[in-house]
Amino acid sequence: MNPRATRPENRRFPLSIMAIGAALPSDVNWKIVDGNLPGIDAFSVIAGHIEQAAAEGAPVRSIAMTVMPGPQLVSAVPLAKAIKQRYPDIPMIWGGNFGSLYPQPVLNAPYVDWVVQGQGEETFLELLEAIAGRRDPKTVAGIAFRQDDGSHWIGPERVWKGPGELPAPPYHRIDVGQYLRPTILGHRSGVYQASIGCPYGCNFCGVISVFGRREKVQQPERTAEHLRYLVQHHGMDSVHFYDNNFFLNEAHAQEVARTMKPLGLRWWCEARVDALCRFSDATWRTLREAGLFMVFCGAESGSDEVLERMNKGITTEQILMTAAKTREHGIIPEFSFIFGDPERPEQEMENTFSFIRRLKAINPDMELISYFFTPTPQRRQTYGGVDAHAGTPDTLEEWIEPEWVAWMTHEDPRLPWFAQKLRTRAQDFDLVLKSRFPSVHDRKTRGWGKLLGKAAAWWRWRQEIYDDPRLLRQIRRFARITPDDSQAYGHLRPASAPKPRRSPGIVLTG
Repeated sequence: MNPRATRPENRRFPLSIMAIGAALPSDVNWKIVDGNLPGIDAFSVIAGHIEQAAAEGAPVRSIAMTVMPGPQLVSAVPLAKAIKQRYPDIPMIWGGNFGSLYPQPVLNAPYVDWVVQGQGEETFLELLEAIAGRRDPKTVAGIAFRQDDGSHWIGPERVWKGPGELPAPPYHRIDVGQYLRPTILGHRSGVYQASIGCPYGCNFCGVISVFGRREKVQQPERTAEHLRYLVQHHGMDSVHFYDNNFFLNEAHAQEVARTMKPLGLRWWCEARVDALCRFSDATWRTLREAGLFMVFCGAESGSDEVLERMNKGITTEQILMTAAKTREHGIIPEFSFIFGDPERPEQEMENTFSFIRRLKAINPDMELISYFFTPTPQRRQTYGGVDAHAGTPDTLEEWIEPEWVAWMTHEDPRLPWFAQKLRTRAQDFDLVLKSRFPSVHDRKTRGWGKLLGKAAAWWRWRQEIYDDPRLLRQIRRFARITPDDSQAYGHLRPASAPKPRRSPGIVLTG
């Protein structure tokens, strides 16, 4: 089960549960239920499968959900509750990043029986054996569960495998055409993941919290083989790679380009600026010719000191070099930046504003992705010396309250060191920049609104005046084809009025 995480028009291949199903033996019968499909009533579909299986004498043995933090958790909790109430004897299994990062509140929920942590393909198969009574669950690496006395068993971490060691995505088990959606890349865009993990140690990121500092990458030829099938049989014309670090080095980038070019796809990927700025001009040209249209880079700060505290492993000079290289070779760069430094939030934010202006001067096509720092549990110390677990909820019911959804999505975390006036200033800066330089992603603002916004923001941008851009807000509101959605990738929050916020109680540990 893939609980709803986005609006139907934004749906993508449910890669995580496709991978779990593909790893099961041929004699295991399994079905995918995707809550992101249009018009689906997930509970009714699941209930229908359970009733049909029971009538055929082959009862359902488990219901397994993948659950990411944020909007998907909001969907998963009431769905899991309803299923467990109707079918209390069927084991409920949760996988995905939320349970890997926060296993305790999941195990506190009586409607969840098992948690799969980290990579789930082999763990899930062994867990089914434990559920069937054929092995001791404590011998299964990568699971957590409530023991008979109510205490929590957190098993040892599983040594995980790369995509090249696992079965191919089972595209025959889904309606592929349902998932090829229009994006900036093309009319029939798909998604793919060619690697797992990341070898870098950024101490604010949730990837290494789950996988550690490891990355396993399948051969580019195998990636091209899978994509070729989607091109030839389903007309896919573009692809968004989900890899956290797409290029291992320049030689790998050249091999990727060699295998991608014959496919004729336009594509987006994520890469490190320190890797990109070492690429030769020939490699850049080869990547552009192979279809690379846009590259996302985690810049995070305009300060070398802050980047060092983040354990980012890059410099501001490398970020500037990457901006210049992307402009030279006609590739759009997306740079992400974090606002909310725990030590000097205002000074760091203003410094980053200035740095973003430098990037825009070097490459006006640069796209800004900004978000507020949310402490994420780490294997070692978290950026800023904070205790990322302190004050976080003990129950799933509290996690799905609006204030904690805002926390998980980095939209509006209430941190003791980052005052509301600073959050507002960061949002105002973002509005001025994106009015002056409309995003290529923005297809929901009318053309006249973009032109008017550019003109109205010209003086503010030139004079570095960002406070209270009322006129820009009005232009944006009236020019929108559809209203702004603060969770464009997720469904709307519950309509009830938000409850008074509990302070997250984050503790600075020094």
